[in-house]
Amino acid sequence: MIARITRGHPYRHVMGFEAGEQRRADKDALFNTDRRTGEYPLIDWGWSRADAIDYTRSILGTSVGKSACTFCPFSFANKSSRAENFARYAEAPEVGARTLLMEHLALALNPAQGLVGGRRLIEMLREHQLDNVLDAFEAILESHEHAIYEIRRILRPRKTDPTKLGNAARSVRIRGRGSRASMHNILGRLATDGAAQNKVRPDLGDDGILRVYQHERGPVFPTVERYFVVAPALALPKEHANFDQWWTQALAAEAMQPAA
Repeated sequence: MIARITRGHPYRHVMGFEAGEQRRADKDALFNTDRRTGEYPLIDWGWSRADAIDYTRSILGTSVGKSACTFCPFSFANKSSRAENFARYAEAPEVGARTLLMEHLALALNPAQGLVGGRRLIEMLREHQLDNVLDAFEAILESHEHAIYEIRRILRPRKTDPTKLGNAARSVRIRGRGSRASMHNILGRLATDGAAQNKVRPDLGDDGILRVYQHERGPVFPTVERYFVVAPALALPKEHANFDQWWTQALAAEAMQPAA
């Protein structure tokens, strides 16, 4: 977007880091080029967040709040920020519900993908008993078309240390669409029938999401995983053109590894 707007001309990229965020500004400055120059006026002026809010209030007569972004992980970084966000969600449950929808979809496609660092936002909202937000989230889920997703991953070793994970390639495919109930019914039958034939292992994660695994990642790289999961039909199918070739190679490499 920036490249399209600037059309190759030099530009100033003004960032709103406050006086206490010098480390973030230093990190951002690493992205400077002969065209892009980061500028940090609040730091230059010595303004804190409170100073900026006071100024906008003096001009507008009200505060614009910390962020227009309702799902930014940084906005949950400390107790006061969380309290501010949760108060916003309590006033507008649909805002919190949309944030939970984003987290839910991310978790379905990657169980490690909680919104707030090592924690899940939905757990935090349950702890704070924000039932109106949770009810709004449930209503959103019920209203959305759902899909059965096939997720495949190839996890490759790090070049400098083959015992550590390097990069991963992922394939996302949609295997069916329909109502939330119908998709869960189909996945449930797949889990029951496949487990009876010892072809799959159903796993109900601590996030409450059922995943039906055909391949589970092993302890040695390269390794693969493949599972089926139901989620709102909002993620697009996506995979590299060479993914099937890589998948075949990874399966063969994993089969040659000695048994643990």
